[in-house]
Amino acid sequence: MSLRGGVIIIGSLLWDNKGNRPKWRKNNLCSENQFEVYIPIRYGRCSDTRNNTYTMVFSNKCCSRGYGLGTGWVLPIKTKINLFSELKEEAKKMGEAEGLNNGFSSDWGSVALLLNPNKKIDNFIRTEWGKLMSCKISNHSLLSEKLKSEKSPIDSNGFLAIRWPKEVIPKDKIGKYDFLIATVTAPTLIKGKYPTAYQIADTMNKAKYYDYFCKNRKHKITTFQDERILRRIQKNKQKNNSG
Repeated sequence: MSLRGGVIIIGSLLWDNKGNRPKWRKNNLCSENQFEVYIPIRYGRCSDTRNNTYTMVFSNKCCSRGYGLGTGWVLPIKTKINLFSELKEEAKKMGEAEGLNNGFSSDWGSVALLLNPNKKIDNFIRTEWGKLMSCKISNHSLLSEKLKSEKSPIDSNGFLAIRWPKEVIPKDKIGKYDFLIATVTAPTLIKGKYPTAYQIADTMNKAKYYDYFCKNRKHKITTFQDERILRRIQKNKQKNNSG
């Protein structure tokens, strides 16, 4: 077994220099070979570490008509995976960089594994990953905190339940990967719904904190709501200045 893997990053894990994140990126990932992909993401988690503004979540509703895919990044894992224990270790290191308890899951999120559907991958990987993760998330809010009309982005065995990503600039890179790992976080629904673009912008205005959103934009991490969020931010700033 020799597997080639990467990490899907949809937020601050790409650009934040707090904690061990810079060391993790340097030691474990090939940042110079990162490439942009389309993925179903949106702002949906109210995060106390981001001044109670909204951070990114996976959402399969983004694949529906009237919504839209966002863009994030795949960063190659430096070493090829020859043993399940090595895959487990890469996932744990990513989880630790995210701040997950024990490196795999916490009450607000979990690591997840996505296998390339076009590759023949030993069932041993599926079985062992399920054994590792099922006990950690079997009763997790990640499985239930979603719209009634959408499928959870993670299943009960810790697999990332989204479509295999497509490259923004097609260069046939993504097809060479056997697996991708990512962090799935639980959304903060408002009466059973995701926050609107106005609500997302208004929380930033209230907190006077735009750092997360602006740095995502700077690093080309985007959602289908971005333009509406930007217009609302500008309107709020004009209103603040006139007041």
